[in-house]
This record gives sequence, C-alpha cells and structure tokens, in this order.
Amino acid sequence: MKKQKRIIRSPFYLLVIVGCLLLLIGGGYFVYAAMTTQDRKENDFQVGQVETQLLEDFDGATEIELDESIEKEVLIKNTGTIKQFIRVMVMPEVRAPVEGDTNQQVLPLIIDRDLFLEGMATADWTDGGDGYYYYTDGAVEPNDSTSKLFESIRLSDSLADQYHQTDFSIYLKVETINCAEFAYRDAWWQGVTPTEAPLEEIDDALKTKVDN
Repeated sequence: MKKQKRIIRSPFYLLVIVGCLLLLIGGGYFVYAAMTTQDRKENDFQVGQVETQLLEDFDGATEIELDESIEKEVLIKNTGTIKQFIRVMVMPEVRAPVEGDTNQQVLPLIIDRDLFLEGMATADWTDGGDGYYYYTDGAVEPNDSTSKLFESIRLSDSLADQYHQTDFSIYLKVETINCAEFAYRDAWWQGVTPTEAPLEEIDDALKTKVDN
C-alpha cells in the first residue's frame, strides 16, 4: 500500500494566494467603476462616499427648430455621505450623414455661439473657460442639490444649412471631489493654483470653503 505524500503549505504560499485574491477583488472594482462611467450621463466617483446623481427634466422633443427654446433642466444632487465640490462639462455633438458612406461627419457646435444654455444660475455657476462649469455657491451637503445649471437650450438661427436633418445630442459629464484642503486643485488642475481669470476667481470662491 502506497503511502500518501503529505502536502506542506508554507506561509509564503498562503501569502501569495491571499495576494492574488486581493488583486482579483481590486481589479473587479476598477473594471466596474470604468464601466459605470461609460453611461451617457457620466458621473465620476472619486473618493470614498463622494457620489452624485445627475437630475434632468427634458420635455422629450425629438426635433428642434432653430431659435426654439427646448426645456431641459439640469441639476446635480449629492447622494454621498460627505459634502463635495462639483463641476460639469456640457458636450454638444452634431452628427451629419455622409452621402455614399455609412459613417457620419461630426460638425462643430460652440456654446454661446451656436448653442445657448438658457436660464443658467450665473450667481452660482461659473464658466471656467476650460470646458467646465463650476458650482461656486459652496460645497453641496449630503442629500442637497445644486441650483439649476440651465433650464432650456436653444440653437442659433444662424446655423448653416449643413446642420439641417442632423443628429443633435448633449452629453453631460459631472465631476465631484471632497472638500479636503485643496483636493480640488490636485484633482482638477494638477495641483496648480490658477493665477488668471476665470479659474482664479473660482479658486478664490472654493478655497474659503475647504475643510481644514
């Protein structure tokens, strides 16, 4: 009768196994986070319990005429457990069909020239000139919401004929950060303190509201 070999597992191998499991768990988290940010309404969950919900009221219009106001109210709610700073990028996109091709051509659409965001609470939101609108009214407390970023949209009546019969979309990207001292500078401006308007004015508004 053969003797069964006794398998000895050293603490080193156990540490390796545990380490692999932790890597798998961590990898699964980051994959999940990356997948959630691919939604049309993008929300960047950056630290711990910093979470937001993008709220909008849209009248469901499928066609929009030039110089016609379409209701589209947008605001952001803090669904996390700590207060946070918020900024939003508004990304309009126009895609036009290409004759004899299945691909579409992307046409430029400039905010405040081709597209107007109406009813913006300019006392609370500041255009950073970097593609983002910053909520400078203060840090948003848990379960509270910002004021409306805008209430309606309107296409300029001076748009060229090439915009006729195109697909028009607006994508909104929300970024949030906790209120730890100057964390917003690290997350949004690579740790640099802005010295020119309008970012300097935004920094002046936010720096008085950080947690020391």
